[in-house]
Amino acid sequence: MDTVVLLLGISFIVAFAIGGNDEAMSPAVGARVFTLHAAVVLGGFLSIVGALTLGGRVSETVGSDLVFQQVMTPTMALAVLLSMAVWLLIVSTTKGLPISTTQCMVGSVMGVAIFAPFFGEFGWGIESISWSVVLEIFSGWIISPIIGFFISAAVFRMVRKVQARATGFTGREKQEQIAAYGLAFFLIIVNLSRGGNDVANAVAPLISLPDFQTAITIGPISLPGIVIPLFVGGVGMALGLIIVGRRVIKVLATEVVTLTPSSALAASVSVALITFVGTYIGLPLSGTHLLVAALIAVGWVARTPVQTRQVRNIIISWVITVPMSAILGVVVYAIISPFM
Repeated sequence: MDTVVLLLGISFIVAFAIGGNDEAMSPAVGARVFTLHAAVVLGGFLSIVGALTLGGRVSETVGSDLVFQQVMTPTMALAVLLSMAVWLLIVSTTKGLPISTTQCMVGSVMGVAIFAPFFGEFGWGIESISWSVVLEIFSGWIISPIIGFFISAAVFRMVRKVQARATGFTGREKQEQIAAYGLAFFLIIVNLSRGGNDVANAVAPLISLPDFQTAITIGPISLPGIVIPLFVGGVGMALGLIIVGRRVIKVLATEVVTLTPSSALAASVSVALITFVGTYIGLPLSGTHLLVAALIAVGWVARTPVQTRQVRNIIISWVITVPMSAILGVVVYAIISPFM
């Protein structure tokens, strides 16, 4: 039981780091629809709700399907979570870059699972990885931003056609006000979906533990055991976003492309649609990939300069996240194994 409490504590830290790297509300801040303070508070609340209502299915995909339904030992799960926390905090606090926490989780799980035999764990190794699931996840990372780019571009083109019919400054202002309301609606969907998708990256190693496989009873109410790690993860993400997430939001809100309510709406529509579908079917997508692709798309349609240097830095961080997470997972596993 002490080990389970420790794992929940580490999951909370990882979730806090994930929340600190959550950029989902940046379109509203960049378009000046929400203040930064209002954005992090609303985003934090929605993260908790999304984690509890949508997080279970994605957590199972990352936590068990990735490794042929095998159950990680508490030591392995701890190594995965600690390595994630280290990498997320390094990137978030030094550069403020939005990295894919899904990539971080998958890399850590793969590294620990492949090298587990070297630490006395039988039945693991490279053959324990379900490479078809890996291919499915990697394909989602590549295909979803491409689809998101074209959806965002198409939506923004339609928005601009409607705007072209507006007469005078007042007419355009009214359209931007309507776009601001639409943006708020779609950002609610995005944050609920992100809460469900991202919580998996903090609690997936815990989902398959026997401690959370039995129902918990509170008076006349019976709830699945996985509610406990999902709630811990949701609260951790909310606090991370509120306390330290402002820097990452500022980067995407101001340092990639200039946004208006209508352009931010177009980007958020594509992110909302794809993230919700991915979360519903249990596919761990990268909301960061989707949002950056969508922002580039609206900049391209509007012929607004895109800050290529910042985009390049973000892409580099994505490329190195999986291998770095895998390496850190193995290093942390080697350090903590003698003490567990």
